[in-house]
Amino acid sequence: MRRKDRAVRMKPGFGHASPRPFGTLATVYEGQPFINTNLFVFDEAAHVIYMHTANVGRTRANVEAEERVCFSVSEMGRLLPADTALEFSVEYAGVVVLWARAIVGRSRRSSSRSATIAR
Repeated sequence: MRRKDRAVRMKPGFGHASPRPFGTLATVYEGQPFINTNLFVFDEAAHVIYMHTANVGRTRANVEAEERVCFSVSEMGRLLPADTALEFSVEYAGVVVLWARAIVGRSRRSSSRSATIAR
């Protein structure tokens, strides 16, 4: 982390019934960057982020080919109007997580697989 003075701990229930229902997973394949916005669940006790993915597809292929991924979640706050467009702004909050991924097997509840995203 570049700015350790700005580090915060994730709040309990992050991703569970929150105003942040989805996040963005960034991957790379053969030098080509790729992002996928998807639903997620954060298991605070295990420090794991779970995302649902298709068995076959770009996201799955990228995650299998390269274990380094990045995940981001954010939310918009108040609009900060101004007299000129140059001064207009918005409040926002977000978190970026860098980690190595792992693939977990088929869920008992679903016939598709999920990617375990953080440990």
